[in-house]
Amino acid sequence: MKTFFKVFIRTILYSLPVLLFYGYLEFRLSKLENSYSNKIKNFEKVKARCDVLILGNSQMLKGVNPSLISKNAFNMAQVSQTLSVDKAILEQFITKMPHLKVVVLGIGYTSFGEELENGQEAWRLSFYKSHYGLDLNSNFEAKDYSYTLRYQAYEALKLCFKNFEVDLTKGYQSNGWLRMEGANHAKLSDNWAIIRARSHTKSLSHSGCLKNKQALIDLINMAAKHGVSIVLVKPPIMEKYSKAFDLAWLNRNDSMLSVIKKETGLAVQLMNYSVNKIGFNDVDHLNEEGAKAFSTKIAEAIKNQK
Repeated sequence: MKTFFKVFIRTILYSLPVLLFYGYLEFRLSKLENSYSNKIKNFEKVKARCDVLILGNSQMLKGVNPSLISKNAFNMAQVSQTLSVDKAILEQFITKMPHLKVVVLGIGYTSFGEELENGQEAWRLSFYKSHYGLDLNSNFEAKDYSYTLRYQAYEALKLCFKNFEVDLTKGYQSNGWLRMEGANHAKLSDNWAIIRARSHTKSLSHSGCLKNKQALIDLINMAAKHGVSIVLVKPPIMEKYSKAFDLAWLNRNDSMLSVIKKETGLAVQLMNYSVNKIGFNDVDHLNEEGAKAFSTKIAEAIKNQK
């Protein structure tokens, strides 16, 4: 018994520095503002008077400046955000937005086939749960209860070595838009366009199609029930990027939209826009100038729907 007690005490003593360091990481990370906490904080300030809500992935996040659409518009798009997540966000907040009139939703190459829950960026789910209150994964995830695991251990240590003096919300505006300046020339090349398109094609799945198709149908019906108009827009992308798409997936996307039009009974129209080449930050994202042109066109399109 004495031997067991000694081993137990020694184990505690040896583990104490690790436990203390882990506690320190948890505390400092809990105080660190990220893009999710920043966005929901700003959204809470405007949701009661929000009349236009922008949803979608990073193409909409960087490509739509709400201030050019309405003074009470807000951009709730996020990196790798799928249609199933868009639906969950609208479902969570639609009853808390009494003045909501229009939802602008981005539809692109990956919209139907990409599945965040089973993809490489599934780690983002815990941020949605922590900051948005969205439980998108029914499985138990330790990262839901640990900041260190949520940020991933390696990244948490990198932040620690920088004494947590980092800006994880760089470029994020108070209206939810992520402002991108100029052009990333390395990511405007033909080679990057091919790499990017192939990577996105690899992320697509049949199960993702089924889930996102149903999510969009549910989203459209939910909006209609609350008297909210849906405007589907196709974010501008560079031709060199779109030329590298898989034709079968493009056809499948068109098929999904046709089915959705039939099942919802609503006039679901996908608005397609283009911008000048200098408006791109990379092959599939707009910069500040491109966002200005795209946002202005969206504002014109929904002017009579509010």
